Amino acid sequence: MKLKLAFLLALISSAGLIAADAPADAPKGDAPKKGDKGKHGPQKPDSVDEATWKKFLDANKAADDDAAVKAAVEKAKADPKDADLRKAVMEARKAAVLKADASLESVFKALDEARAKGKGKKKKGEEPAAK
Repeated sequence: MKLKLAFLLALISSAGLIAADAPADAPKGDAPKKGDKGKHGPQKPDSVDEATWKKFLDANKAADDDAAVKAAVEKAKADPKDADLRKAVMEARKAAVLKADASLESVFKALDEARAKGKGKKKKGEEPAAK
């Protein structure tokens, strides 16, 4: 009986210590939004202003109704791991967005630059590339 009580007290004490170690103002991360279903869109590059980014997101959403985008998405659903099919969806979406507003080409350039920088990041435990 004393062993159970000692174990229970140790468990409660350690839980309190762990909770005390966490900073009160630690960021909690983004909570999933209702109806999100795991969709992740592009993240806004620093070089793109808010108004242009909003136009881009609106045009990107409107591209869902484009026939070429719908066809590419249907093909990609057959084999979701096929990189060529995913790339075809991205290209169809880009074409639809640019057809709606050609001024958004700068956003695509900024996204490409951000992706290129992201691919160049050093992974954990990896040696820096020789130049």
